[in-house]
Amino acid sequence: MATRDSWPTDNSEDIAQLRAQIRDNERIWLGFRHVEVDIIGAHSLRELIKLLIGGIRDTFPNVSCASIACVDPDYALARLLAQETEPRLDGDEFVTISRDSLQSLFSDLPRPKLGPCNANLQSVLFPSYKDQLGSMALMPLVLRGKLIGSLNQASRHPTHYQQNAATDFLEHLAAVSAMCIDNVVNRERLKADGLTDPLTGVANRRFFERRLHEELTRWSRRGGSLICMLVDIDHFKQVNDTFGHQVGDRVLRQVADLLGKDLRASDVLARYGGEEFVLLLPETSEKQGSAIAERLRHVVECATFNTGTTDRLAVTLSAGLTVLDRRSGEVGDDPAGALLEQADAALYRAKQTGRNKVVIAR
Repeated sequence: MATRDSWPTDNSEDIAQLRAQIRDNERIWLGFRHVEVDIIGAHSLRELIKLLIGGIRDTFPNVSCASIACVDPDYALARLLAQETEPRLDGDEFVTISRDSLQSLFSDLPRPKLGPCNANLQSVLFPSYKDQLGSMALMPLVLRGKLIGSLNQASRHPTHYQQNAATDFLEHLAAVSAMCIDNVVNRERLKADGLTDPLTGVANRRFFERRLHEELTRWSRRGGSLICMLVDIDHFKQVNDTFGHQVGDRVLRQVADLLGKDLRASDVLARYGGEEFVLLLPETSEKQGSAIAERLRHVVECATFNTGTTDRLAVTLSAGLTVLDRRSGEVGDDPAGALLEQADAALYRAKQTGRNKVVIAR
């Protein structure tokens, strides 16, 4: 065992280097965190690409260029980008790549690739960049176990990206990027398939019923827990009668935004009809579902709603919640109908016993 007398005494330089490294890691982490928060809120593929690539370049001055390369065999991504006009993309922010070329970058096991950037790779991943690039970092974009593209950074400095460098932050950002790309593409497909409510922008009843049957099939195979929650805006007719339907529409849109703000990718929020919304929360216990419902009720109750006048508009919600889990026993021939019926009965009790509350079906 080392004694106090055997400890090195002249280590001030080592400590200073360690502190500098810690500060540098904190700066890098904060930079990636800001980029991640921005892309999670992107509403379109163009916006996502612009925020991601622009965020990387703005945050890290030694990055000379960055790009997203994706396999796009049916031109779905290209069509989305062609339909959108803003924001404008610059140069190589998005490039398409063949599946064979992508596989050759990462071999059988998709792992980050750091090191020199040769002329061939530069022509594929950064085709419009004029100066010679010295080093690069390629992060595989993997979605549901499938390699779909790569997130690429490059520098003119030959030693900026080295093979033995840590890639934890880069890998995390690549994982988030893949999920965000999937989310924006799915949202666009919802619109194309007529499964989005045109007023609020959330899923419509048709999409919810499809997802409900999918989740019930999954539950019947694997078990777990599934929350179904019906949410209704209290006294919504009075809002329309007092302030007009334009204000009513604004309230519906704002409530939809508040309900969907912190949902997971696997959760479903849909407009069920009129002023009623429905949420489907897979792998969520009754306790968790109740806490989520109470948080949503509180968020809406505390929100400010614009009426276009000086009058204050107070909006509250009532919610009925039911859970399907291992204690549920037989679910009958129509589990979807039974689940919705129980949630509707709980919502009715919430309305009858004072509104602005959550009731759990028993």
